[in-house]
Amino acid sequence: MKRASIAFVGFAGLFFAGCLFKPSTVSTRHFLLTPITTNGPSLAATQPLSLGIGFVTMPSYLLRNSMAVRNGLNEIEYIDDAQWGERLDHCFQRTLAANLSQLLSTDRIYLTDWGRDQVDAKVFVAVEQFDMDRQGTGTLIARWRIARSGSDIPVKSGRTRLTRTGPAANGKPEVIASTLSELVGEFSRELAQSLRDSARGGVGGPAVSE
Repeated sequence: MKRASIAFVGFAGLFFAGCLFKPSTVSTRHFLLTPITTNGPSLAATQPLSLGIGFVTMPSYLLRNSMAVRNGLNEIEYIDDAQWGERLDHCFQRTLAANLSQLLSTDRIYLTDWGRDQVDAKVFVAVEQFDMDRQGTGTLIARWRIARSGSDIPVKSGRTRLTRTGPAANGKPEVIASTLSELVGEFSRELAQSLRDSARGGVGGPAVSE
């Protein structure tokens, strides 16, 4: 009986020690890009535009679930407990659509699938870089083109490079999501202006924002 009691005490001690020193699990947080809110006048065309926004292409390093952080020129780190709530290319496309809807005062925006006569213009975006570094600088580099309905020939195109400096993330992935959302908002404003110019017939050569 005495041996059984000693064995029980030993087992209980190991059990509670295991519980006490068991590493705590960190819950994974999920984030989305945030559309802009505008209280000022929108860049409305003479009549509401009908837009088709195609698939947004991105480098494969951005298509992982975890948030990417740039460490120097050629190193990417991932925050395993901070993930995007959906694929980043899909989230970018939806956020861009929501932003253009506000900026151009139109709810006639279609994602990917649209009929030939449903849209006045088509927008295509190819993202080259979209991340934030350890120092808090976010960068968005993207090529874009606008085409008329029924044609793949661009009436306006360009390459946009935007940077925005915010606080360093330092374990706060919400800072990354906020900074990247602001970059998409700034990009949306530039694209809205180009769409308005195209709608008014002011079509020029390729536009470059560096």
